[in-house]
Amino acid sequence: MDNLTLVFDFSVDAMNECKYRQLPGCFLAICLLGAIVCFFRPSGLEAATSVLSEEALLGLSSVSLPSGMLELMRASRAKYLEGSDLIKLGDSERARESFNKAVDMILQSKWDVASNPVLNRFFQDLIERIQDDESHYLMVPYDASADEESAVVDELQDLDLIPISVDPALQDALALELSNTKFEIPITINEMVMKSLNFWLNRGRKYFEEGLMRSGQYRPMIERIFREESIPLDLMYLTQVESLFKTNAVSRAKAKGIWQFGRETAIRYGLKVNKEIDERSDPEKSTRAAARYLNDLFAMFQNWDLVMAAYNWGEGNIKRLVEKTGISDFWKLIDLKSRIPKETKNHVPLIHASVILARNPDKYGLPTELHPPLQYTEVSVSKPIDLRAAAEVLNISLDQLKKLNPELRGMTTPANYPDYRLKVPPDIDPQVAEQLAALPRAKIQTVAEHAGRHRVRPGESLSKIAARYRVSVADLVRANNLSIDKKLLVGMWLDIPSHGTSAKRTSPSRRAASNEKSPVKTSRQQQARKVNKASSDKPSSGSTAKTAAKAAPEQKVRSAGSRQVKKGPVTQRLASR
Repeated sequence: MDNLTLVFDFSVDAMNECKYRQLPGCFLAICLLGAIVCFFRPSGLEAATSVLSEEALLGLSSVSLPSGMLELMRASRAKYLEGSDLIKLGDSERARESFNKAVDMILQSKWDVASNPVLNRFFQDLIERIQDDESHYLMVPYDASADEESAVVDELQDLDLIPISVDPALQDALALELSNTKFEIPITINEMVMKSLNFWLNRGRKYFEEGLMRSGQYRPMIERIFREESIPLDLMYLTQVESLFKTNAVSRAKAKGIWQFGRETAIRYGLKVNKEIDERSDPEKSTRAAARYLNDLFAMFQNWDLVMAAYNWGEGNIKRLVEKTGISDFWKLIDLKSRIPKETKNHVPLIHASVILARNPDKYGLPTELHPPLQYTEVSVSKPIDLRAAAEVLNISLDQLKKLNPELRGMTTPANYPDYRLKVPPDIDPQVAEQLAALPRAKIQTVAEHAGRHRVRPGESLSKIAARYRVSVADLVRANNLSIDKKLLVGMWLDIPSHGTSAKRTSPSRRAASNEKSPVKTSRQQQARKVNKASSDKPSSGSTAKTAAKAAPEQKVRSAGSRQVKKGPVTQRLASR
């Protein structure tokens, strides 16, 4: 890097700092003059190229600096090195504390960063080093994230809704009571729905209450979008069964978000899914995509029970089954032996039960005070910026900022997303938005930079990891300076010898998506796409009810009139098939 380039780079940094801190133009001129003087001095040049190294700091001892500044930079560097060691061991929480301390020591010092070129360059190098460490040791492959939670569908995969003793009089009373509730989809009271109610109110009560309370954060937004897209509001409780309204819920089939989209389906419906951003975890954007998908499914089946079944099992499977049997009633289809998977048979009655309980929580002793709706405004961000720096500007914690933007997969906003809308606390000062825009461009590392590395997970051993990557234990030990008997720490990173390659595996969601052939092609947003739900999201083992059963005839609870579909180009074409 030549001297002129260094001066130019520093000039950009100085202008950003002055704009961020609202410094006068004359001060900017002083900063630029200081940059030229500093960068063209021999010792200053070395400092500019590698200010954070110990050699550079030793070189700065010959430069005239304010008393105590060199000691400050050394103390900050020590904290950074402490964090760097911790993050390599997998202790990300303590590493973040050290990194934050290193940054705060500079920002909270008596010197203004923008007014001192050497301190400014040290600070920029510090931020870049932290970004490098975090992106290298925290950014993980697509199917592994520390923030991910299990999806509730996994917990319900093998749930055995065995028959319970249903008193016909009790069932009649429930049907009569619920007839006074104006549902927006037809609600059925039958044996399967009664068993689902029993599960939610007993063994699954903790799950249900957790999801119900969390739903308060998203209800107003979902209601607004569903009204705009002409979707019955009761269908929001599909997410109670899919994810318990968890934005980072991930099923074993790798479906993600509150609506549990598979990757391919998400992309078809306009969501971005890549190494930097996963909009399946964006509650608002994924709700819009889910509403359009549900609309397309209804245009295909004209029956909300079949729509819910197709959402779980895939519309191609449901369509073929309906065509083969001539049966278009879900409750009759599930009587066909070995035709519909167990989780799909459970899926629809559990949604019916969820609607009943969520619409009448006080009658069933469920919480009526829900989490308050998320409040935020959006700021356009045209370049990748560091989320820690953004949180500092907004005067909120990094965790708060990440909670508002769960779609972000790393520590920066995405690159190549010119009008990315960062969610920030409401009613921020316009000057704060300008300060966010003035933050320097953050460095983004590509996925390729993470190849050849493995993050230790619970239960893994050296032999197991070596077998996965087809390398010898001895090579793995040698590559990481370990001893054979060393106990691996969960979260620590291992370098995989370059000649080893991990066996290629296809995730269940991708296999299902590639095998499933949807009979319908539609166009939305000027793109051809198939109407499709990626693979059935198979729920996990659950428990069984204790009582034994007898069948009860089904009864229909009236719904709020006939379904009106918003007739756009997509639904018109689908409905005409």
